[in-house]
Amino acid sequence: MVKPRVIIITSGALVLIGIMITAYQSQITSENLSNQQNTLGVGVHMIITKELDPYKNPNGVYSIQVTDIKPDDNIKATVIEPSGTLVSTRSVTKGTVQETFKIVSFGNYTLQIENLGKRDVQVLGIIGYYPEGIELADITGFIFLVIGLSGLAISIMYLIKSRGKP
Repeated sequence: MVKPRVIIITSGALVLIGIMITAYQSQITSENLSNQQNTLGVGVHMIITKELDPYKNPNGVYSIQVTDIKPDDNIKATVIEPSGTLVSTRSVTKGTVQETFKIVSFGNYTLQIENLGKRDVQVLGIIGYYPEGIELADITGFIFLVIGLSGLAISIMYLIKSRGKP
């Protein structure tokens, strides 16, 4: 019969491994992105740039999050490639917007966010590589966490049950 302490130690190790995999996946994702958060006044814009290489990853992504967006807010997002060509232009009408784009040439891609509305708004803008291949790490980390936490719960219940017997 397996002792509860062995199960607790093994389960704890699985939980730690799951946490490390999740942290690594998060680090890989965030180091491939540039972000900036500002309060944009009326008529003000902010610019976020990121050097992107189509040979490293051909897919780019940008995201805009506006805190407490109102129906009469007028936020405009524009992505410009290194040559100055517009890649995407979009009005932000909901709290969070995310879109992908093709990286066609090496250089600095620019995300420009403009406040064309009538009040100041809090905006978070992100541009960078679209994360690829992180699904496996994401699923693996989740599985390790679930198995480890389940093992901890089972072993603790067993310990409680066995302590009640004379």
